[in-house]
Amino acid sequence: MNNTDKEQLEILIVEDDSIIALLQRHLVETVTGRKPFLFPSGKEALEHLDQQSEKVKVFLVLLDLNMPVLNGWEFLEICDKRPFKNKVHIAIITSSLFNEDRLKSENYDQMIGYYTKPFKEKDLREIMKLRNFPDVTLAKGNK
Repeated sequence: MNNTDKEQLEILIVEDDSIIALLQRHLVETVTGRKPFLFPSGKEALEHLDQQSEKVKVFLVLLDLNMPVLNGWEFLEICDKRPFKNKVHIAIITSSLFNEDRLKSENYDQMIGYYTKPFKEKDLREIMKLRNFPDVTLAKGNK
């Protein structure tokens, strides 16, 4: 790491379907070489962000919308009020095909993308290149 006091980037997958979460984890590990954190709801992800926000420079959150306990929209609303909100970059990964959801997502400053499942390698590469996240070298692969 370039900065010994803080992690440069932490990737969170917030997805209640364990099979999809494992597929996304594999994709993230393959493309970025980083091990993401998996959370089955927005509640656990927010607790993690609350605990780690002082230690981590940047967060990338791959966020499902339809989840139990605390769904993606609720996560976005709460995250938007947290002091670390500018460190959090969120890509929605959803099965929703409703244009209303896509339009609603544009109301959040942390939003960097809206993708429908299945989440593909080219989608993750696009996110990583657009944001030029610190200390990440992408593995060679399909574009």
